Formats: sequence, structure tokens, C-alpha cells
Amino acid sequence: MDELAITTTIGMEGIPLASREAAVARMPSMIEKQATAAVEESSAIIFLVDGQASLTAADVEIADWLRKHYSNKFVILAVNKCESPKKGIMQVSVFWTLGFSSLPISALSGPGTGELLDLVCSGLAKLEVSEDLHEEQDEDYVPAISIVGRPNVGKSSILNALVGEDRTIVSPINGTTRDAIDTEFTGPDGEKFRLIDTAGIRKRAVVASSGSTTEALSVNPAFRAIRRSDVVALVIEAMACITEQDFKIAERIEKEGKGCLIVVNKWDTIPNKNQQTAVYYEQDVRDSQSR
Repeated sequence: MDELAITTTIGMEGIPLASREAAVARMPSMIEKQATAAVEESSAIIFLVDGQASLTAADVEIADWLRKHYSNKFVILAVNKCESPKKGIMQVSVFWTLGFSSLPISALSGPGTGELLDLVCSGLAKLEVSEDLHEEQDEDYVPAISIVGRPNVGKSSILNALVGEDRTIVSPINGTTRDAIDTEFTGPDGEKFRLIDTAGIRKRAVVASSGSTTEALSVNPAFRAIRRSDVVALVIEAMACITEQDFKIAERIEKEGKGCLIVVNKWDTIPNKNQQTAVYYEQDVRDSQSR
């Protein structure tokens, strides 16, 4: 096993601020120079939070700071003081909103520390592979964004809307998109992207009972599309909110280590909307993660 150099930083205290943007802007003044230097020089960061204290304003500010300035770093959210494995799951769920892969640990009694070391080592190995691939990529490299979700949630319609033309079949019939379809387009700033539209991902039992060989084969391209993407857009249906199958797809995205953007489609089907509807809906989606 290769040697690891580990640096410990002092505690980073949060300052109550009027807005999230102001918190991010003032974060450097809240951290000692030693801590900042340690973060900048590191390849992986263990973001340690107090599982017994729950989520704090300081945790949110530090998470925002890490995302804004160190998005290229491998960050593990270690939720400390999780002495009980059963309670640890509940303690960790509070911190999911920070957007980092989280792990319950107990620095005092030891549970989770072995898994933490494994995560650090595997993360560093992935970084080395990623850096090697980056060096091999030419200037024509185009970031890939795959669009995934259950059947008939509107994935193809979203792709067509983004590129401004009908590049994929749009139909109310489930399964009109069979293979992963790549489409390149240029954004408003002139930057090129590659969008990957995929077949709807249904439950394995449903695919098996349907007897459709074509659909069974199309699920694999969808998973491969996730693997070769930089970011994955998970499309859900507004009226259905988050379903069990959506969770399964999200778990697959996390397993592949990809960034995930949840896209709520068919928003026009929500009745009696007002200015707070989107806020309540977002909170409901976040709360559903801990159910």
C-alpha cells in the first residue's frame, strides 16, 4: 500500500450571514492560513461534521466553500460521533443536503474508520486514473451529460428543447427511445456539450415479465451512458415526485461517482401553483431522502 500524508486542520467556525453568496465570499477570512494551505495542497478532503449536533450553519458554509473553490478535489463527508450503526443512518441522512458522499464513523470507538480509509484510497486511485485520462484528452474533448429516468417522463422532449430541434422520437408510448443517443450542441457561451438521451429504466421485474428482449437490452446502454457521462440529469415526473425506481437510479448514479442534477418535468401538471410551490416541492424531495 502506498504511503498517505495526512494533515489535520483547526476547526472552521461559521459566521451568521445574510445570504449564502455572502457566506461563500467571506469564507476565506474564517479559516486560518494553515487550514487553507492544507486544503489546497491535498488530493482528498475529509470533511468532518458532528453527527450529534446535526446540521449547522457552519457546515453549510464550509460545504459551499468547498464546492465553489475545490470542485476538483475528492471530498468525503465523515459524520462523526455515530456510535450506533442503526442511529448512524439517521444521523447521516441529515447531512445529505450538503451534496457529498457521506459515511457514519466514530473516531472514539472505531466503527466506520476502516471504511473511511478504504474510501480515501479508492478515491485517490480514481483521481490518478482521471488525471491520466485528462492528460490524454485533446482540446476537442466535449463534456457529456446523460439524461436518464423512468419511461415516459419526458427525457427526449427535454433533449429536443435544449438543442432546439427534434433529434429523438417523442411519443406517449413507453420505450420509443431504445438506444442511448448522442447529440452535440453549443451552449449560449459557445461551449460544446454532448447530450445522451437514454431508454427509460424500469424495474427489473417489470422488464422480465414483459418478455421484451429489446427493452432488456436497452437498460444496459442506459447504465453505460451513466458511466461515460460527466454529469447525469435524472428526470422525474412532477406529479409522481420521487418514486422507488427514481431512488434506484439515483443510487446507480452515486455508485458510478457522477454528479447528479434532478430535473422535475411536467411542472404544468401541478394544480394551484403559487410562488412557494417550488420551494415546498424541493423540500419534499430532500425530505424523501431520509424516509
